[in-house]
Amino acid sequence: LLQSVALIVLFEKFQGNAEDKLKHPQELQSNIRNLENSHLLKDDTPHYRETSSSSFTVDILSVASINQLDLLHAQQSTIATHTSVRNFFNATEIDDADPDCHTDITMQHVESVSKFCRKRRNVVSPVLRYLRSQYANTRWLGKKKNPTGWLCAQVRPYSGLRKAQSHYLQTGQELPDYLLIFDDDTYYNMEKFQMNFASVDSSIEKVYSGCLVRSPIQTINFTFPFGGFGSILSKGALVRLFGKNQCPGLDGTNDSFNNNGSDYISIEEKESSSTEDSSSAFCGRLKENNVGELKYFTNGMSLVDLMYRYSSTERYRDVNKWTRNAGFCMHSDWVLGYFVNYYNVSTHVAEPYYKNVPHARLESYKGSEIYRKPTGFCRNDPTCEKDTEICHRATPEWMEMETKRWKLMAPDKFK
Repeated sequence: LLQSVALIVLFEKFQGNAEDKLKHPQELQSNIRNLENSHLLKDDTPHYRETSSSSFTVDILSVASINQLDLLHAQQSTIATHTSVRNFFNATEIDDADPDCHTDITMQHVESVSKFCRKRRNVVSPVLRYLRSQYANTRWLGKKKNPTGWLCAQVRPYSGLRKAQSHYLQTGQELPDYLLIFDDDTYYNMEKFQMNFASVDSSIEKVYSGCLVRSPIQTINFTFPFGGFGSILSKGALVRLFGKNQCPGLDGTNDSFNNNGSDYISIEEKESSSTEDSSSAFCGRLKENNVGELKYFTNGMSLVDLMYRYSSTERYRDVNKWTRNAGFCMHSDWVLGYFVNYYNVSTHVAEPYYKNVPHARLESYKGSEIYRKPTGFCRNDPTCEKDTEICHRATPEWMEMETKRWKLMAPDKFK
C-alpha cells in the first residue's frame, strides 16, 4: 500500500508544467531512483536481491523520459511484477551524460546536427557512409512532437547499459539469464517470454531483436534492432559486453579508463572452447575503426564503456564545434546493431543465406523483420492485440488491462 501511495504522489507531482519539474533537479533525481527501486525493495531485503542460479531470471532496462513517467510506472506495475523479473532499471534524462540536453538545445541545434551528419564527404568507411546517408533529415525531425527530446534520447540506452553494468560490478550480483532493453511504451508478455526462453541455454552468446530492421542487402549487409520492440540479450552476450578488453598499441590515451570515480571491477569472461581468440578479434575490429570508435577506447574498457563514451562524448549542444573527425552521427538503434554485429557479441545467425557475412550476428525474434514489409511482431505498431508477446506504443491502460488478464489466468506467476 505504501509503495502504491508513493507512486501516486510521484505522478501527481509531475503533472505540473515542465518549468516546475526542473526547479528541483536533485528532488527529481531522487524520485526517479525511488520509482526504479520500488520494484527492487521489499520489507528489509538488501538493496539488490540475490537470486539462485537455478531459477530463471530476467532484468529489464527501460529507456524512458521524465516527461512521460506514466509509461514507466505502468511497466513497473505490470511487466516487472512477473516472478521472472528481478531488477527493473530505467534510464531517463537524468542519466544522460548531458542531463540538461533536453532543456538547453534548440531546434537550431537539431537541424545543425542533422545537416552535419548527413554530409558524407571524406567518410571512408562504407558502414558509416551508408548510415550517415540515412540519418534523420530536418523534414522528418520537424514532424516529430519533440525533436529536441528525440535527439537527446539517442545516447540514453548506453547510459542505461552502463548503469546496469555498474550495478552488477559493484554488488557482485549474478548476471541474469536475459536482459531486456526497450522503450517505455513497449510491452513484453513475460509469461510467454519465460515459456520460450526458460529452457534455452542462456550462456550462449545471443542477441535477439523484437523487430529486426534489415538494410537493403544489395547496398550493405547491416541490421539493427527497432528499439521500440526491444532487444533480448543473453547472459553469454552480457559477459561479452561487460568483459574488460586490452589492445596494446591501440589505447586512445595513456590514462587508465576513468569510471567517474568508482572502482572498476572486472567480470570474468568465460570463453567456450569453440570460440576463437576474442581479444584478437576485438582488437582487429577496433583497428578497422569503422565508425570512428577507436579514439574513444582505452585499455581496461568493457564494450559497454566504449559504447557509452562513443555516444556521449560529443555533445549535441557543441555541434558548431564538431570537426570532420568528431561528432556523434548515429541513431541509438544503430549503435547497438553495429557493436553487436561487428564485435561478435552474439553468435553468427543460423540462416544459411548470410553464412559468408561474418558480421551477421543479430537475430530476429520469431522472424520479426522489416525489410520490404513488416513481418511478425513488427506489425504490432501501433495496434496491440491481446495475448501478443511484444507490442510497441502500448498505452498504460492497455498494459494494465493485459496484465490483469494474465494474472487471472496464472496468478502464481506474478508478485
